[in-house]
Amino acid sequence: MPKPLAFLSLCLSLCLLAFGWQTNAETASAEPVVQKIAPLQEEANEFHFVVLGDAQFHDPAKFNRVIDQTRQLQPAFVVQVGDLIEGYSSDLDTVANEWQRFFKQIAPLAPIQFLPIPGNHDVYNAQKQVDPQLEALYEDTWGPLYYALPYKNALIIGLNSDSSTGANAIIGDQWSWLVKTLENSQATHKFVFMHRPPALTQNAEELHKLFVRHGVSHVFYGHHHHYHYFEQDGIAYIMTNAAANSAHDHASVGSFHHLLQVSVRGEDVAVAVINADAIHPKNAVHPEDNYDFFDLTRRLAPKQVQLQQLKEGQFQLDIELRNLSRRAVQVMVSCHSSDNRWILTPKVIEPVQLNEGARTTLSLQASYAANRQPESTPACDLKVPFQTAHGEWLTFEHTVLTVR
Repeated sequence: MPKPLAFLSLCLSLCLLAFGWQTNAETASAEPVVQKIAPLQEEANEFHFVVLGDAQFHDPAKFNRVIDQTRQLQPAFVVQVGDLIEGYSSDLDTVANEWQRFFKQIAPLAPIQFLPIPGNHDVYNAQKQVDPQLEALYEDTWGPLYYALPYKNALIIGLNSDSSTGANAIIGDQWSWLVKTLENSQATHKFVFMHRPPALTQNAEELHKLFVRHGVSHVFYGHHHHYHYFEQDGIAYIMTNAAANSAHDHASVGSFHHLLQVSVRGEDVAVAVINADAIHPKNAVHPEDNYDFFDLTRRLAPKQVQLQQLKEGQFQLDIELRNLSRRAVQVMVSCHSSDNRWILTPKVIEPVQLNEGARTTLSLQASYAANRQPESTPACDLKVPFQTAHGEWLTFEHTVLTVR
């Protein structure tokens, strides 16, 4: 039976070896143990793309930000599922100008390929009817109203759910084309994009059966300005909304602006819902801001100070202020008590200027009348205006409590 200490030493040595660490028993010349990680299997059919929902110029500033954030992701391509412009006009020049405005919005995406899908606002006239002239303008601007594009192991299918041959339906020549396109495709993934929700189209049941029969895996659409997801017979149906107005603002029931990132790796597909403004550029935070604000947070003032009794009912409190950041700051101080029985002097405290690396002590008098003894102790709120390298003003806030 080994002695307890010897046994413990043996166990420790074995544990260290198991984790790849050298023990004292090893010679100094021994090679360090390096954990090796097997390289990931390269996947030829690996890519990601972004899906955007309605925009319609409802919130052009937000949509511009969504476009800039989309570029940060560097997708293989971007698909937007209709209602790109406000439209609903019978004046071709007005609509043409709206398309020019939209081009300027998406210009930062270049050279990433942009694939539009027509929505009702893109091809409806002032009478809210599909207008062949507006369809022709759309085709002159973008190309076909419906199309199929192969990409690696996927087939991208764009449909027109508001055709002049049948609004809110996939019928006629488009239906025949869709059937043939799906029959002839051997793609691992078939992604369908359209504007209106397929479940609400006039031929919804036939459309769903066609998708099931030919192995469509995902259908993306917009129109109702919110997000939802459900699966039916192995098909993922996903509604999305980029920056169009919603009927309410409850995110838990789908009302939030966002983009979808769809990632393909071989036979696997993952869809990530990314809130608008959730993607930041790599220079979003300057290191000087990061460390200066950290120093203020941790070191500007203590969390609590002692009330030093001078005589009955009269106290002094000293708050040491330290500016260990790399910038001059101004500290604004206001003191109070929860039951208002303390008299704090001075009542109005002048802002304290602290240069880089400076320290000072703020001394205050606190007292109460003999017949108004408080149950609380004073507290002081500190506020420091803080401007970032990008010009944004923040306020650092800190409360110093007192104890007796």
